[in-house]
Amino acid sequence: MRLVAVDDLKNGDVIANDVLLDDYTVVVGKGTVIKDQYIEKLRELEIYTVYIEDEEEAETQTPPAKAEKKPKTAAKSEEKKPQKKTETKKTEKKRQKLSMEVVTVLRDDVEEQIRNNIKDILELHVYQNTEGLQKITETAQNIITDILEEEEVVEKVYDVKERSADIYEHSLQVCTIATLIALKLGLSETQVYDISVSSLIHDLGLRYLVVRYEDQDINLLPAKDQEEYKKHPIYGYTAIKSEDWLSEEAKDIVLNHHERKDGSGYPLGTDIVSRMTQIVGVCDEFDELICGIGKARVRVHEAINNIRNYGGIWFDSDIVDTFLQLIAVYPAGSKVRTNEGERGIVLRQNAHFPERPILRITHDRFGQVIQGEKVVDLIKNTRVVIQEVIK
Repeated sequence: MRLVAVDDLKNGDVIANDVLLDDYTVVVGKGTVIKDQYIEKLRELEIYTVYIEDEEEAETQTPPAKAEKKPKTAAKSEEKKPQKKTETKKTEKKRQKLSMEVVTVLRDDVEEQIRNNIKDILELHVYQNTEGLQKITETAQNIITDILEEEEVVEKVYDVKERSADIYEHSLQVCTIATLIALKLGLSETQVYDISVSSLIHDLGLRYLVVRYEDQDINLLPAKDQEEYKKHPIYGYTAIKSEDWLSEEAKDIVLNHHERKDGSGYPLGTDIVSRMTQIVGVCDEFDELICGIGKARVRVHEAINNIRNYGGIWFDSDIVDTFLQLIAVYPAGSKVRTNEGERGIVLRQNAHFPERPILRITHDRFGQVIQGEKVVDLIKNTRVVIQEVIK
């Protein structure tokens, strides 16, 4: 599937993912065949991008015999061929101008499969019963392999989607970002593997809690509930401390991923936190903020600012700097307002510049819809900056 601008939709396109409002109301369901009235409704709701099924993939799956079927007459074929080429060029040109580009760490099909694997493995796990948990090592290796297959993997700026709390998706997200940071920092193969494995099970202890932690700022909970929630790293560590398929470094990450360099973390309040643990801790803190695990949910740019503020305090500065180089402050599809008062949508990221994406301006400073297309590359036009994200 691919992300496209609503303006690029045409009759017959098939929606690949549910289209949601900010309150998660489904506007257009997965599998819906697009009609003109749907496109107009999406515009009214100020929804600018949607995922559709990829036509190229559909063509690839076409049976060879059917694809190679010849026209009845050569004359008709010759007459239509030039027109088809012209239409194709126009369509491609338009798509090159307006299409969105979401840079993700894992391919969508791989991500879904891995998330399901994590869910299956962790849901079968109950306290002190670790049978089957070792399968998580295969999942970790698959993630590393898939990431390494991506060209210039540590040079790209990645879009991270805002979403509701899901412990399995959270574990996968922390794993992929932590693995990228470890690779970019030049850690050894063994260290990268330990970070990947421990990331996938770092919140295993949450399965033992009766305290509700989804979209909850734990610091606002009653003291008893706060105390119980802050035990989840201990619960997770206790479950895996005797496992010989996990290294001591990986077990340390599970126990200490909420500890901080200034001693303000939990469950032990220690200020001795390994670099491997800090890498997972940075990613965990960020993703908890955007999906609402033990915290009130915030937007991606707000979560990134939070991480930036604690560089050198909670985490080593170079770890935070590496994180900031990898994650897009304004993911593709974000609606923003510039310092010039114009409104627009993020089209794609610029490598090495996570705060300077390419925008498609949709409204002028007076709030009027811009006719035609206006694209602003914030790398080339340094006078323009994103002032705020529009909810």
